[in-house]
Amino acid sequence: MAEFLKKLTTVMFYTSIPLLLPLIYSIYIGDGAWIPIALTIGILAFPAIPQIVMGIYQNFRNLIKKAIEPTAAFNYHQFIDIDEMRKRVEVLTLGEIFVITSIVWILVPLISSIPYVYYGIPIVDAFFESMSGWTSTGLSALPTLGILPPSMILFRSMTQWIGGLGIVVLILAVVRGREATSFLKAEGRANNEIGIAETIGMIFKVYLGLTIAGIVLLILLDMDFFNAVNLSFSGVSNGGFFPFDSFEFTDLQKFALAILMFAGATSFIFYKNSWEGKIKQALFDEEFVLYVIITVSAIILIVLIAGEGWYNTALNTISAIAAGGFAIGNLSIMHAFPTYLLVILMLSGGMVGSTTGGIKLWRILVIFKAIARQIRTSFLPTGSVQIVKINATPINEHEIVESAMFVFTYIFIFLFACGIFMIANYSLQNSLFMVASAMGNVGLSTVSVPDIGELGKLFLTVLMYVGRIEIFPSLALIRYIMRR
Repeated sequence: MAEFLKKLTTVMFYTSIPLLLPLIYSIYIGDGAWIPIALTIGILAFPAIPQIVMGIYQNFRNLIKKAIEPTAAFNYHQFIDIDEMRKRVEVLTLGEIFVITSIVWILVPLISSIPYVYYGIPIVDAFFESMSGWTSTGLSALPTLGILPPSMILFRSMTQWIGGLGIVVLILAVVRGREATSFLKAEGRANNEIGIAETIGMIFKVYLGLTIAGIVLLILLDMDFFNAVNLSFSGVSNGGFFPFDSFEFTDLQKFALAILMFAGATSFIFYKNSWEGKIKQALFDEEFVLYVIITVSAIILIVLIAGEGWYNTALNTISAIAAGGFAIGNLSIMHAFPTYLLVILMLSGGMVGSTTGGIKLWRILVIFKAIARQIRTSFLPTGSVQIVKINATPINEHEIVESAMFVFTYIFIFLFACGIFMIANYSLQNSLFMVASAMGNVGLSTVSVPDIGELGKLFLTVLMYVGRIEIFPSLALIRYIMRR
């Protein structure tokens, strides 16, 4: 147990580092929010502080020794013993990785609730807001953002940006080896096409590049710098938090947000292939083609059947499939058909290996190809072998079964949760929509979230959590607790 806790606290340390940005911003503008933000960072990083202090002490001691005796060892570039911290998370079973991932996705949002509580937000609402941020969902329990200072708005957006990138990706910046693949799998990001080190480096570069591009694009479209930064953080991460209560977007700004969400829900492998000049391989990737076809078809159908405007429809539709959360207009008064279509899109999600939520199109593609194979096999001689392929690459039976199990479990939990919502006296339409939005980490809403009772918010919080860590790690946590 002690060793397990060491590994867990090391993971917690890495999650605190990006939160230094809103802390520094708060100190710079002097809005006072640095106090609760610093407290949050301190609690997250506290278990690693003794090790950091010891590392600094040892290095200063070695520095003094080297000044006295030039042949003495001194590692001048490393005051924090990262190698030792790395060892704490390198030798892990898949079950331990699932459990650590599950616990981290509870503890980090819980600790990050502190700044919200500091500003008088009820504990349940604060935890809901924090979980919505870290899971990059975008449902908000706050009736107004007027109670939060600017650096807290940035803190809120930053949690979405980190959440979209993934806590696990922060860990993998220093962790290598077999365990790294399992960490990626725990957040639905595993990909066998490239190595772990290359995967992490590529994800950081693409994510940061898209974020910067989003900020520049929004500024060029007459958005002020602060809002551009926050919207880019939320857009690329497919989070959906607006940094204001209301804003009159131009059509071009709506289109820009739609592009950011679409880009965020596109697999990082797409960008890797594009960067390497494999344009044809990137554009004709079967999952990407399916993503484009579904998105374009949904936009056209909603416009033609429901008579919605093109820009609003594009934003809301891409927001649904990309799990973006940005919404224009009152979704509760939409025609029944676009509501139905948005529910399906929220369930499906975007591409695997991206910032999207939901089932993900790769799994859907695998299952449909497996069904097609089964139909073909029925017309072939006994003993004929048919192989499921995606992009000319064979998919083994284990992956097919795993995909089918995930989709079945996801739909089962979705339907069960809808039933719970209907018991709480919500209509079938609202229940389907809200559960799909929470589980898919989307953030679209047909009801007023601040008006939902505490039990309802806690229930949605659980759904956001389960949707973010892709179900099986949460089941591993339950099993771990029952065995203790």
